[in-house]
Amino acid sequence: MKEFSQQELTIKDRSSSISQEQAGPVSQLEQDSLRPEPPTSGAGWLGLTRTAYFDWALGLLGALAYLAWLALPSRIPALALLAGLGGGIALRWYAGYTVRTGARLAIRAEYLGLALVMLLAGALRFTALHQSLPYFDNPDEPTMTNTGIRMLQTGDLNPHFFRWPSLPFYLQFAATAFQFVSGVGQGRYTDLQNLPTENFFLTGRYVSALLGTATVFLTYLLGRTLYGPAVGLASGLILAVLPLHTEHSHYVTPDIIVTFFTVLTLLFAAQIFRTGERKWYLWAGVAAGCTIGSKYNVGIVLAVIVLAHLLAPAQRRGKITWLLGSIGLAVLVFIMTTPFAILDLPGFLNELAFQVRHYTILGHGSASETPSWSAYLLDFWNIGFVFQASLAALGGVLFALVRQRKADWLTVAFPLLAYFFFSMAKVHFARNLMPLLPSLAILSAALLVSLAGWLVARWPGRTAQARSLVKRQTALVLILFAVLFFYCGLHSVLTNRYFLQPDTRQLAAQWIIAQVPAGSKIRLEQGGPILPVERYKNANEQRPIGGRPPEWYRQQGFNYLVASSNQYDELSRNDPAAAANYRLVAEQFTLLKEFKESSKEYPGPTIRIYQVK
Repeated sequence: MKEFSQQELTIKDRSSSISQEQAGPVSQLEQDSLRPEPPTSGAGWLGLTRTAYFDWALGLLGALAYLAWLALPSRIPALALLAGLGGGIALRWYAGYTVRTGARLAIRAEYLGLALVMLLAGALRFTALHQSLPYFDNPDEPTMTNTGIRMLQTGDLNPHFFRWPSLPFYLQFAATAFQFVSGVGQGRYTDLQNLPTENFFLTGRYVSALLGTATVFLTYLLGRTLYGPAVGLASGLILAVLPLHTEHSHYVTPDIIVTFFTVLTLLFAAQIFRTGERKWYLWAGVAAGCTIGSKYNVGIVLAVIVLAHLLAPAQRRGKITWLLGSIGLAVLVFIMTTPFAILDLPGFLNELAFQVRHYTILGHGSASETPSWSAYLLDFWNIGFVFQASLAALGGVLFALVRQRKADWLTVAFPLLAYFFFSMAKVHFARNLMPLLPSLAILSAALLVSLAGWLVARWPGRTAQARSLVKRQTALVLILFAVLFFYCGLHSVLTNRYFLQPDTRQLAAQWIIAQVPAGSKIRLEQGGPILPVERYKNANEQRPIGGRPPEWYRQQGFNYLVASSNQYDELSRNDPAAAANYRLVAEQFTLLKEFKESSKEYPGPTIRIYQVK
């Protein structure tokens, strides 16, 4: 076996070389990750450059992807094979690179841990994406999906909806176009008219799951850049199991998109803080523009770019003109991603004015009954950082404020500023907290790694070898994670299990088709089951049952009424006449079947099927 010199075996890991001024003392776990790697056998990484069978395997993988694309009804297996082929090609290139440069790099535990974290994140986000289709539980999903379809059908790229910025609509439009083109080749569609929306919802959900999983990776990179590999891995693991993030990775909404671009902006801001290079100012401006182009109220992220510039050591700080250029570029990118803010200025300003009034003056029912500052804290406790995990997040914030390193200030700034800014509004939704979760995951991870390092330093036999200390610290971090984030992981798993169950509207539709004779005249409510129009009269109409007294349904020849709690709950609260009609319907007509809403067993509203008599 060829012998390598110590110089050949040493690789400088620039991304984790944090100065004392920036990140303070490096933990034992992080020190170990920077040690020289042992020599590897063969030419290149894992000896792949000397194994011809690897090249044959890549060719076989490409052939399988080609056949899967042609033969299978779904493109997903082919895309998965192509992703594997791309990874293999990258690995093959890197093997050649190591031979050309003489560098040697063995597989580190960090990479294995990252792979496991990403597998966990992907599993929790890509599972149960079909949930409830062709129905939906999140009322924002139809807004994005239907707008993308309309853009494709009409060619009008003006969303005519500016309560959100336009970047999420254009991403959905691109996904819709891809789904249509691929679906035509598979015989699912013939033209742009009368498109079934179910597949387009699913395509949008795949995009959300992909961005949600990518956000976990970006969180790892951000934590690693500011604090080192140990905190990076721990922060990625924490975000991977947070239930608010895993749940919204199943929805076609702007929230997962803006979270992705927020972390990307913070990552580039961290590079400004570390290096002061001009390119990071430019990239931070682009990412911040995409962030604002996804959701207006997260524009507060621009303050972090300014803070990163101010916190950078004077000898590495970039020019003030670079900072101003970064902010100007963010504004330009926002205009590029929401172009009709200029091209349809009256429509944009009217919608934006409504959104501002909605959040600050008008309110939104139960979402504005309690002060936002306390409602958001309750959301953190219940579905953000669940139960004792909230204590880890709070402890991470306090630890950063007490320690007061520059990296701590840069990390803690965004969640504190955003929480203060969001709490000023009258309306509060738990989903608004999504962009805060990655930073809080990093702060929690920094606390866990520091606490584990403190315990190892006082461990009996602390004079043991470095690798033994690293294993102890790793084990302690995992134990602390298990104790503090157990309910987060359980909540995410149970949410996926819940999504896998049949929707009450699906169950109701199946029961009606099996039990109700064809040709019956049925009154359906909004949010109820979808029935075949060729089988039942009036199946294409959805109107509130409480809008008419029971006698009217007899006179009009209705045979069955199908009520949905999505409709009758709201009407019964706000309309006394409708509430009275619903009571009369329940008294005079026969309740044949009820599919009850359950937060633990089945998704969907309560569905009640009455027979008119």
